[in-house]
Amino acid sequence: MADEEAPGNTEEDWRVYEVLCKDTEMEADDVDVATSLRSDLAALQFKRERLAEDLKDMHCQLRSREQRCMELQVEADQLREQNARQNAVIISLKKRLSELEERERSLYAAQGRNEIAIQTLQRDNKYQDDRAKELDKKIRNLEMDLTTEEQKKETARNAFQDLVRRLSVALGTEPCESAHMSTEALVHKASELVQELSRLRNRNLTCNDTLATLEIELRTCRENLERTIADKECLQRQSASQLLDLDRLKQEKDAIELHQRVTERELLEVKDKLVASNRSLGSAGTNIAQQESTICQLKDEIRIREEKCQKIQHDHHKYLEMVSGMLCTPGHFVETCETAIKDRIRELITENKDKCAQMEAMREKLAHDSAQLDRHVSMCEQANARIRALEEEKCHLESRLRKADAEINSCEMSREGLKRDKSTINFEEELSPGNGRRWRERRGQLLD
Repeated sequence: MADEEAPGNTEEDWRVYEVLCKDTEMEADDVDVATSLRSDLAALQFKRERLAEDLKDMHCQLRSREQRCMELQVEADQLREQNARQNAVIISLKKRLSELEERERSLYAAQGRNEIAIQTLQRDNKYQDDRAKELDKKIRNLEMDLTTEEQKKETARNAFQDLVRRLSVALGTEPCESAHMSTEALVHKASELVQELSRLRNRNLTCNDTLATLEIELRTCRENLERTIADKECLQRQSASQLLDLDRLKQEKDAIELHQRVTERELLEVKDKLVASNRSLGSAGTNIAQQESTICQLKDEIRIREEKCQKIQHDHHKYLEMVSGMLCTPGHFVETCETAIKDRIRELITENKDKCAQMEAMREKLAHDSAQLDRHVSMCEQANARIRALEEEKCHLESRLRKADAEINSCEMSREGLKRDKSTINFEEELSPGNGRRWRERRGQLLD
């Protein structure tokens, strides 16, 4: 039955409660022991409550730290993804740079082709204008011929009508005149008139046909002219856009040349400093050599130097021949003289400087991209360091939590022991006062 009762509601606990709460007269030693036990019990309870609160706080801190660790892990994953995206962006930018260079070369080639096409179109346009002027002149001449032919036709028609009228009068209306002209003469005259009329009709039809063909040719020429004008405007727009691109590229080139001049100025300053330092070193070396050298060594050196000078002159001539042979190309011959070699070397230096400027620009871009990458890597490393620090702090808090649990368990065990001692003391006091006093002395020794 005692095992089935709830903790704090057993008979032993009730006896302890009665002993603590009863208001009987006790001796001074019993009162001191009871008060000390009560104070110890209250202190243990307070310590237990404080440890429980610390345990709850540690649990809350542990949960917050775990949540923070998860957030940092998510942030680290995001940084890794961002790093991967930036690497992809760098690769795409490099591809874009190569594409832009290829596009620039294609634009230069297209500009040349467009200039050639513009020149050909200008020639075609001029030819078409001349052809249109000639056709207009032909049309005006044909219109004048047509008007003259119409006038002739009108005069012929009037003459024919007059002739018909006269023939009609001659054939039937005026019998007096029919006596003077024979029938064969009238038929012959009528046939001649019919032939003349048919000839005039054929000529009129040919004139109309030529006029229609000329109108068709004029229409086609106008259409071709309009088409060429439209093509010319399109090419002009394309050339304007290409000129804008060329202006932009020229501005970029000017900026690069300005940067190149600044770097060349800095390089000259560094060279001047280097020459000054070399001069100082040479002067110091000559002073030391003058102090250590002797007159005999100088004479020997003079003789040796004369021989060396002759040899050097011979070697110098051979060297110039070799350098000129090395600098010669199939399209450029270099003479064996210092001026020609220096000019060729200056040309090579200028070409090398241009290539170095391009390489420096590419290096600056690469350094900028690598700096961004290093910043992202450092951010990832900082995040990893924070994660490791939080993990270490988590382990430390877990160790403190285990230590607090151990202290709480030890306090519980000591409290249970004190309760048992108190119950046994009270039981012994109830049995015999001597044994109770002996137990109190033993407890005092244990407390001491």
